[in-house]
Amino acid sequence: MRRLTAAAGIAVAMLALTACRSNPSVAAYVGDTTFTEDRVTQLIDQVKAMPNIDPEAVPDRYQVVQLLVLDAVCKRAAADLKATLPPVQTQPGQPELAGLQQSLQNCRENLPAKAVQPTPEELREVYDNGVAVGAINAADPANSFDKVAPQLAQSGELGDALAKRKVLAEAAKAEDVSVNPRYRPMNFGVLNFNQGPALSLGLGQPADAVQDAQSPADTAATPQPQQ
Repeated sequence: MRRLTAAAGIAVAMLALTACRSNPSVAAYVGDTTFTEDRVTQLIDQVKAMPNIDPEAVPDRYQVVQLLVLDAVCKRAAADLKATLPPVQTQPGQPELAGLQQSLQNCRENLPAKAVQPTPEELREVYDNGVAVGAINAADPANSFDKVAPQLAQSGELGDALAKRKVLAEAAKAEDVSVNPRYRPMNFGVLNFNQGPALSLGLGQPADAVQDAQSPADTAATPQPQQ
């Protein structure tokens, strides 16, 4: 009976923990960091307030949440690899979002992940993504998988991207990333064709800790992840 009581106590504790990460006003959780919907709105409003801003240049909420989450995950990956990231140079008067974009780019470029040799499954993944976005014309016999795969396998960029995706995925798992359902699926293009993603990293999809809720104003449909 004591064993059953203990198990019940653990279950209650797990339910309580899940409840702590189910606030619909939260866009995402990364470890102990909480990114609220209000924070997302604040970052977008800063961009909108810039003089002569092109409305097309204003990011949607999905893009902002994606940036916040991936920047935090990348910094965790850098810390796990004991990498010292060079300082980011920001311009006076620029919105915070511009600084975050620079921070993420700086982190991605300086992750010391050692390039790996792609597996047949990974080559197939990239090939199928290329076909899906129109970067590879599979109807042409010269572009069959058997003929394209060796070329992909020799790409240093692919080996580097696969290594970085692995360390980012491990960091995301360690940080228990939870993304509000309104921003899922959240996929980041780790390596891109001109037409779309060649290799993507999924962030927060498995986590059901954040309850669904009515989307706030100006929530946009999921855009194409950008490099």
